[in-house]
Amino acid sequence: MSVRRAVLMLAALLPLTVGAQATPASSSAYTFVFNDHSHRDTIAFVLDAPLEVINGLSNEVKGTVVVKEGKASGKFTLPVKSIKTGNETRDGHLQNDRWLDAAKFPEIILEFKDVALPAALEPGKPLKVQARGRFTVHGVTREEPVEVTASYFKESAETKNRAPGDLLRVRAKFRIPLEAYGIRRTEALILKVGETADVSVDAWGSTQFKL
Repeated sequence: MSVRRAVLMLAALLPLTVGAQATPASSSAYTFVFNDHSHRDTIAFVLDAPLEVINGLSNEVKGTVVVKEGKASGKFTLPVKSIKTGNETRDGHLQNDRWLDAAKFPEIILEFKDVALPAALEPGKPLKVQARGRFTVHGVTREEPVEVTASYFKESAETKNRAPGDLLRVRAKFRIPLEAYGIRRTEALILKVGETADVSVDAWGSTQFKL
């Protein structure tokens, strides 16, 4: 092969090589920390009972998600005392030893490990994942199915308005059966408190945040 022909072939292949590097590869590693000091992240739940609907909300979720070699692992924590329902008396009941027992079990925890992603993280391409997470609520740990949508954003002038660094938005939905976690409704509350909590999460992690 002549030198001129070899140079021409290399020139033809070079743009393909550069283009492949421009897109995050499945082997790339990312660490996203969730700790928004502006408290814009939300974890909300609904307890739907025949006589009453209870809506709860917290803006104090913290956690870490590591994406590496096409898999995701992470952990989120939520202080029980941060959950508000719009009624101080009801908040007190939620935190006492008959319910979530915030004094003995101060945190709700979600953990997941080596969850296979359907594709590499790419800006503008949300990933939908059906997974199982380990929940610790009221001192009881169980696996529950979780529906997750993860959206990745490279740092830009627009994303800096939200937070510095590359960002990962995590939206998730899952259901917590209360009695399975040792949270029992008295007969007087069966018509006022739903037997399951439908939970939704909307949280943003950054490669620049610190816990």
